[in-house]
Amino acid sequence: MTRVRKRKIEGVIAMVLCTVAALTGLFWLVFILGDVLAHGIKALNLNLFINDPAPAGVEGGGLRNAFIGQLLITLCATLIGVPIGVLGGTFLAEYARGRRIARLISILSDIMVSVPSIVIGTFIYAVLVKPIGHFSGWAGAIALSIIMIPVVLRTTEDMLRLVPWTLREAAFALGAPYYKVIIQIVYRGASTGILTGILLSIARVSGETAPLLFTSFNNSFFSADMNKPIASLTVTIFQYAMGPYESWHSQAWAASLVITLSILTLTVIGRLLIKGRHGKR
Repeated sequence: MTRVRKRKIEGVIAMVLCTVAALTGLFWLVFILGDVLAHGIKALNLNLFINDPAPAGVEGGGLRNAFIGQLLITLCATLIGVPIGVLGGTFLAEYARGRRIARLISILSDIMVSVPSIVIGTFIYAVLVKPIGHFSGWAGAIALSIIMIPVVLRTTEDMLRLVPWTLREAAFALGAPYYKVIIQIVYRGASTGILTGILLSIARVSGETAPLLFTSFNNSFFSADMNKPIASLTVTIFQYAMGPYESWHSQAWAASLVITLSILTLTVIGRLLIKGRHGKR
């Protein structure tokens, strides 16, 4: 057998194995999404969004408190985590380029990305919830923002490094200060990647349950006060799925479907906005 023929056979084998692995992953993805869709669409109705939970064991009710609480916590986490992540990535890519501190922070960010979310939840519980003496929505938002920061930071750093340095030099030659070069040129060139990282971080924290169990806890009643325990959709899904009532199980499936569709819609809108702004160019 010639060397060329051997390489062709190895290439075919590698292609077959990669195809099988991809189809296996795709199968389970479609299976899970199909299962959520089949169970969730049966319990999806208007009352789920406009009514608060009914007493345990009583049919009916909704998850209005959980939807509002999830939106508040995620929004606050985004407002905290995204600016810190983008500014941190900008510092590493622009001001600390080539320095030892940049490599150290990048390594720590990679470690933080893989840290289990429950560890972050227990950390916030120890430093924020326990000293204050009660759970709160702010504690949940801070826990989720800590999960978001390393994702946004690393994505921003990588995308800014991909922008050619010659673009910066051209702007410097025209007399533009460094901060204007970053805002008006570098950010524009890397906007697609940065937005993708932001969407990825939001998608990750939108389905987190463990950190919220130790921080915002839950609330069976409607409350928009972030200084007190507040309901969240993920914790409610966890509690309802573990509960003994069939109505709870149906609402948990419906809430899971809503979270899945929300993340999908957010991603599609982001891609459409990017395409509308940069597609013609």
